[in-house]
Amino acid sequence: AHKIEARFNTGVDFIKKEGDLFEVVTERGYVYRSKNVIIAIGVMGKPNKPSYPIPKSIEKNVNYNVNECKNGERIMVVGGGDSAVEYACALSSSNEVTLSYRQNEFKRVNDINASNLNGLVARSKLSLKLGVDIDFIEDREGKIGVRFFNGDDMTVDRMVLAIGGASPVDFLRKCDIEVDDEGKPICDEYLESSIKGLFIAGDIIAKSGGSIAMGLNHAFKIINRIKQKEERV
Repeated sequence: AHKIEARFNTGVDFIKKEGDLFEVVTERGYVYRSKNVIIAIGVMGKPNKPSYPIPKSIEKNVNYNVNECKNGERIMVVGGGDSAVEYACALSSSNEVTLSYRQNEFKRVNDINASNLNGLVARSKLSLKLGVDIDFIEDREGKIGVRFFNGDDMTVDRMVLAIGGASPVDFLRKCDIEVDDEGKPICDEYLESSIKGLFIAGDIIAKSGGSIAMGLNHAFKIINRIKQKEERV
């Protein structure tokens, strides 16, 4: 049995290697030591912000992941990549969901996600709003009013913005991790970074797009690699 401890409401400030162990130092000063570390913050650790302002009164209902979503809400997911599609499909089982994308079709979505999405749309479990961008959002008595550039209008309880993000280059460099010209961490075939024992998983290393499935596959590969290394000791 292994002890698992979760530390919420504090981000990681930096990671450094001291001898054979890593020190993971949080923004609140907690220090954790480990032989191996996996960075899996993804590009959503530094998400892209929309061009339109978000009124402060409804900020809590405009999210960049699904952690705050509750069953029975009317939710708009905004984005055209695998994360947006996966969010919309997962939320549709217990919510009224609209997936909004400014393009007319999803060109960056893998085949499995596209099939799941098409199936839910065909069964009227999920609605699409394609080919038009959002002009602005406003507070409508605690709900989110969404106005599109073509004049269409919707009111929802919550918005999930999955419009991509940027690789957190400053954080990676602070941890002394080598990055390429695009700001992506340099890893070997086992997803181990330039610092031995420090692995990178998820869309933070993807050259184009990313998905939950990809992140799970990365985790499987990394854990197997760590297990192999331990067995040699």
